Amino acid sequence: MKKIISLLFVCILLTACGNNIKTITTNEATELINKGATLIDVRTKEEYNEGHIKNAKNIPLDEITSVSFPKDTVIIVYCATGIRSNQAANELLNMGYTSLYNLDGGLLNWGGELE
Repeated sequence: MKKIISLLFVCILLTACGNNIKTITTNEATELINKGATLIDVRTKEEYNEGHIKNAKNIPLDEITSVSFPKDTVIIVYCATGIRSNQAANELLNMGYTSLYNLDGGLLNWGGELE
């Protein structure tokens, strides 16, 4: 019985903590961008130079720990497909950032203009 109660307690704690990273659609991303969200492209510099979402800052995944925004900054991360940006969002979460969004499907799903 003690094991069951302990297991339930751990499950409740894990559920309550959550991961604070929300996967968002391109429409939701556009709304947040229009409200001033910081947009981070975590692809390589070469990929970024081939085309990126307007006003996106290029901070490649292997450099993501170099960011120094206020911890409550609304941040949207994206890459080509959403895999690297999910890794970046988790790293930012571990660094104490609290308002993180991952663009669902990455740049492949964006469909909007690129610079």
